[in-house]
Amino acid sequence: MASKSTDFKIEQRAYVKIRTLLKVSPTDVHKDLEEVYKDTALPYSTVVDWARRFREGRVSIEDGARIGRPVSSTNDKNILEVSALLEEDPHITLVEIADAVGISTGTAQAIVHDNMKFRKICARWVPHLLTQAQKAKRVQCATKLLSEFDRTDSRRLFEIVTGDETWVRYSEPLSKEANKVWVAKGQDPPMIPRHDFRDPKVMYCIFFDSNGPVCQICVPKYQTITGSFYTNECLTEVEKFYQNRRPRTGTRGLRILHDNARPHKTKLVREKLEAMKIVELDHPPYSPDLAPCDFWLFPKLKKHLSGRKFESRAQIGSAIFQYMKGVPTEDYRKVFFDWIKRLKLVLQHEGEYIEKLHH
Repeated sequence: MASKSTDFKIEQRAYVKIRTLLKVSPTDVHKDLEEVYKDTALPYSTVVDWARRFREGRVSIEDGARIGRPVSSTNDKNILEVSALLEEDPHITLVEIADAVGISTGTAQAIVHDNMKFRKICARWVPHLLTQAQKAKRVQCATKLLSEFDRTDSRRLFEIVTGDETWVRYSEPLSKEANKVWVAKGQDPPMIPRHDFRDPKVMYCIFFDSNGPVCQICVPKYQTITGSFYTNECLTEVEKFYQNRRPRTGTRGLRILHDNARPHKTKLVREKLEAMKIVELDHPPYSPDLAPCDFWLFPKLKKHLSGRKFESRAQIGSAIFQYMKGVPTEDYRKVFFDWIKRLKLVLQHEGEYIEKLHH
């Protein structure tokens, strides 16, 4: 019985034959095959070879008899050899597999896809290649935080304020998903330039808690985030907000969750937090997947601003403010429960990165 891979080859040869007799170039034929069959399309060299045969008068689209060659090379021996090659080098190509084992690329493809049920996908991007020590630190921090917050009483989560810095461009590019367009066959997609690192942009420091936005600070042009700026501008704004919201207690009893950026860890910042009676929560290094701003707020904010153009810092600030105000309170609360789920997943995965939650 013919394999699915063989059926695909016969189908494609039939198409090559018809299009060749209609005087369509092998290049255009191959493009059509790639559009329909994707990864299982015949290689361009194969299309050229079969097109030549049909021009020279060949009628059959079946393989000719091959004396001394077994009917199928998809046997246990070849499967074991292919498996060993994939284990040694996950990046190896079908052509390289075929050459190493002494089989055709079609047979190599059949073994990999049909017998072994493998598929080739892009590697997952991660913020940092974690060392064992860094994974252990993530586990240690997660364990400590869960011991404090993973309880039936969720009030303690509502005592957390979190914040971070992010760049916002005057012209925020559309996301890859939003850039998808429908085009007719043979029509080229529209061209969209990549953003340049020299494009004008503004840095904002944004803080929020389980009730909603706390404050947003626009960093002046040519100003960098230093311990002094973070203390005198950012934390002071946080302090003012809670003094207005909670006149009797102010910031006393709050907990702050921010990353380990150098400006957040200076002596000046520690002294300011002590004066504000705010407890600083442990955050493991190289862990944006455990920072609510990075895994939740900033991606949503950038998506909301994508495709828009701003003429001034004031317009950008207004757009951020309106977005932050428009997010439902339950979403702000939910992100802290998601943070707890992520901490648990860190323990389950022995410190590895958490890509996303599966609800």
